[in-house]
Amino acid sequence: MTAVEHEEHHHEGSVWPAVIGVSTVILVAGLIILLKNVNFALGAGLVFVFIAVITAFVAKEVKSWPKVIESFFARLKGTAIPAEPEKVGGVGFPTAVFLFTEVALFAAGFSSYFVIRLSFPVWPPPGTPHLDDFIPRLQTFMLLFSSLAIEYAVYSVKRDRLGAVLGGVVATALFGLGFLVLKLGVEWPHLLFDVGFTPSTGIYASMFYILLGAHGAHVLGGVLALGVVAWRAKLRQFSSTSYGLLESVSIYWHFVHLVWLLLFAFIYEGALTWAAHV
Repeated sequence: MTAVEHEEHHHEGSVWPAVIGVSTVILVAGLIILLKNVNFALGAGLVFVFIAVITAFVAKEVKSWPKVIESFFARLKGTAIPAEPEKVGGVGFPTAVFLFTEVALFAAGFSSYFVIRLSFPVWPPPGTPHLDDFIPRLQTFMLLFSSLAIEYAVYSVKRDRLGAVLGGVVATALFGLGFLVLKLGVEWPHLLFDVGFTPSTGIYASMFYILLGAHGAHVLGGVLALGVVAWRAKLRQFSSTSYGLLESVSIYWHFVHLVWLLLFAFIYEGALTWAAHV
């Protein structure tokens, strides 16, 4: 086993994923407080907590980054194939912790949204521009097909059909990119510049951009991860006994899809239901 491979198989337990996850929830709370003009000092303090945690993490972990980067690029070049198969057949502890922090993040976001929503007699508040759900419906179908594509990739790797694995992963990434193009290139410019629906329009607009922006960032992160998986699939670094990374990314992608379904139901369709009765 090479030095790079040895480093790759040696992982120390870390509390940082959980700490960063909790601090991200604190960040969301701080941003909501600032946007609602509830208490500037409190909101700014919560945002500062997140910045302090990230700063502490960088200061502690930066020394190990050169080795991590070396291992990462060695894999991409195909010069460091793991001597032991990647764990499959279940969610590993790092993946489980990461997903737990992500669930906590969006749970905090949705909880804040519902608390604010219940404080208004009608929702969205009167005067909120009407939101068309045509593009969000297209995005829903895109993520649906992307979930099918990543499942096809996992199905294929279990049968050592590596060409199909690459095709499934690339298709998933393309659907994800299409989702982002519709969001950032079509829907949001229309809302911001044509409709005048900006974060300062009201509390509904603020929550709209916070929740959908957070989800969009997760889609982007998923697309980048899919790019790494696709490259490794191209190098034929997966097999029926070694596909842990593919499995973890697929679970993350399904989580992103589930969050979108909740956003679509409550942010878009909830608003349209109210508008239909006004």
